[in-house]
Amino acid sequence: MCMTKHNYHISNSLKKCIDDLEFKRDHPNELKGSSTGYECLDMKLGGLKAGEVTIIGARPAMGKTAFAINLAYNIAVHFYFKCQENEQDNRCVVFVGLEYMPKEFAEKLISLKSSFPIVKLRLGIDLEDNFDKLRKVGEIISELPIYYVDDVACIDDIACKLNYIEKETHVDCVVIDYLQLLGGEYQSKEDYTLVMEQIKALAVKLNVPIIVLSQLKRELETRYDKHPLRSDIRGYARNQNAADNILLLYREIYYIYWNEPVKRKKETEDHYQKRITAWQQRCKDVDDLCEIIIAKNSGGTCGRVNMHFDRNTGLFWEEK
Repeated sequence: MCMTKHNYHISNSLKKCIDDLEFKRDHPNELKGSSTGYECLDMKLGGLKAGEVTIIGARPAMGKTAFAINLAYNIAVHFYFKCQENEQDNRCVVFVGLEYMPKEFAEKLISLKSSFPIVKLRLGIDLEDNFDKLRKVGEIISELPIYYVDDVACIDDIACKLNYIEKETHVDCVVIDYLQLLGGEYQSKEDYTLVMEQIKALAVKLNVPIIVLSQLKRELETRYDKHPLRSDIRGYARNQNAADNILLLYREIYYIYWNEPVKRKKETEDHYQKRITAWQQRCKDVDDLCEIIIAKNSGGTCGRVNMHFDRNTGLFWEEK
């Protein structure tokens, strides 16, 4: 009886709750979870908390992989400086990429932090004048606690890799890119309930935040309002309970850039030119804007935050 009470009595949970409240009281401005590196997101989410799963969903070309890489980089920088203060604090970020090789991931990081366009990096354009800068950026990134895993096919594979990395350092954040590539040949393409449950179980077992990227359904592009909804997560409509937070990315420029106004029948040239001018101005106004829609937030309220996105380098930054 004593053993049962010691392990399961509600007093244990209440103590943890009070300790948590005490921490919040004594550190009103300190996040309980890991900072995303973006104040606007941290204020909404309270940071990325251990044991929680955060989905980042978007249609192609919205920048979801780039955004996830920004998050991984920011968190790794935070871990790096914490380790400089205390050598025992040796946490790392593990990025699980299922679409591209480690070299491609390294290129994305270098482009992100050097402001050198990824296309030029891959094609070898203008390297002579920028090589020293790129090499220095690479050396700086190589000091950060970021690990990249690409040879996995299911959650068990990921867990095995994380256990291996744990022998060298402490895994404290995992990013998975992306949900629809997991599960193996027996996974239904219309139901990712099991995979999400496995991801949530892994987050709880390791006591770390896990970020998982997800595709969105094409059907959303047939709607007049193209802003994504939770129900647009591809193959995940049956069960959204395993996700603690859901972030959806939306870039208006993606939908208006290729829709240049066409002259209508009986429309005057002057009116047509006014529509062209208005379209050009709108393209200019929203060219680098990206809305981060917080569609689910287990620790707070939902809403939207506006950020900027450079599609040439993958850099995200918040409005000041």
